[in-house]
Amino acid sequence: MNKFRDFMRGTVSPIGLAIVLTSLGFLLRLLLDVLLDVEISKLAGSVLNFLLAALIAFFIFPTLLKQPFGKVTLSEYARRVGLFLPLNAWRHVVLGVVLAACTLGGMLVGSILTGRYVLDWSTINISHTVFSLNPGVWEEFAFRGIIMFMLLKSVRSARKAALIQILLFGLVHIKGVDLWSWVDVISVMIITLAFTYAAYKTRTLLAGIVFHFLHDALLLFGQVPEGEYFGFTENVLFYVALWAMVGVACLVAKVAAEKLGVQAQAELYQVEQNLSEEQTERHDEGDRSA
Repeated sequence: MNKFRDFMRGTVSPIGLAIVLTSLGFLLRLLLDVLLDVEISKLAGSVLNFLLAALIAFFIFPTLLKQPFGKVTLSEYARRVGLFLPLNAWRHVVLGVVLAACTLGGMLVGSILTGRYVLDWSTINISHTVFSLNPGVWEEFAFRGIIMFMLLKSVRSARKAALIQILLFGLVHIKGVDLWSWVDVISVMIITLAFTYAAYKTRTLLAGIVFHFLHDALLLFGQVPEGEYFGFTENVLFYVALWAMVGVACLVAKVAAEKLGVQAQAELYQVEQNLSEEQTERHDEGDRSA
């Protein structure tokens, strides 16, 4: 019973808070609209969400909860979670742009093949761009950062932690219960594989943040009007083209990290190091209590 309670308090609760972190401002905006009839613009809601997420990420987790690394300085916390500028950071930024071009290119090709694609520059606007900063920054920070490390402490395996994290990310993006809604969830998981692989290979969240931000910011530009695909053929064209380019994106990330040196010096998801540091912290705490 005590182990279950500790697991819920030490792992499940922080993971739940990390998920809430990504959309708390948007939930507050919705509640204000529904309960108090107070309408907040999409742009204002995006700024509100960004600020609340930053508060949870850089105060609640490291200072109050001391998760996922125990008591560490804010700079150490940010470094260990992967949110830092590595050497030659511009290479990571360029890699993020290239990775986004891969997935967006796949979507665009699939959309054009349906015969219903219409070039619409109005899909690229300030409001949606600011909105896209939230998933770009905070979903990467929460899922590829906090949640990955919380899971690593429990399952002791980077591969298992990644699979659980990818599954969780897909499930929080459920929009319906029909067949194609579930296919879309699977598609989100496949794209998340590329986000996770980029973090793993580059050993930092920077490339993934740029990748995720641009993918979301230009998402509507690469789709048919209203993003609605009708029938089996249109959906297959869109998803197959997208999934194929996700594979290309993973290959690009691998080559960039291994051949072009686009990676930080220290491993990001190094289980042995995390265990060693955790054991050291426990030993120090034991010494202090003695």
